Amino acid sequence: MTTTCPDCGAALPEGATCQSIFDEFLVLEFTDAGYGTVHMLTVACFMVQHGRYSDAGLRWIERQLSAYLEEGMTTEQIRRQAARETGQDKRSWKVTRQPDEPPLPRIAWSLTIADVAANYHDAESYRQWITRWAQATLTEMKPWLTG
Repeated sequence: MTTTCPDCGAALPEGATCQSIFDEFLVLEFTDAGYGTVHMLTVACFMVQHGRYSDAGLRWIERQLSAYLEEGMTTEQIRRQAARETGQDKRSWKVTRQPDEPPLPRIAWSLTIADVAANYHDAESYRQWITRWAQATLTEMKPWLTG
């Protein structure tokens, strides 16, 4: 029996949640460097698809995803840039969605964390699936940024 994630719409196997899958992915990424190279994408996609970024955070992460996926910026370059741009003493905006912010309109995501979990079988395929997930998320989140 499957259930549906109320945030992203993912079809989840019995007993799983997007959060539990995300937690499993973090364990993989922090214990095996072959998985960890896509950590930024994993966190960004999970946060975007589950409505956890503030509006300003969404605009910021969209720029980071674009820089990585479309311009070839490395995750190390993005980390350095993030340290300069997003320290609490350097920004006037909150990264995460605050309780007083209205929820974002729903998006029918074409690829979710559950799809990645169901399809990868080793570090290489994991990186490929996470990158596909990031590309789809970047494309499909655009209405939030232009609306």
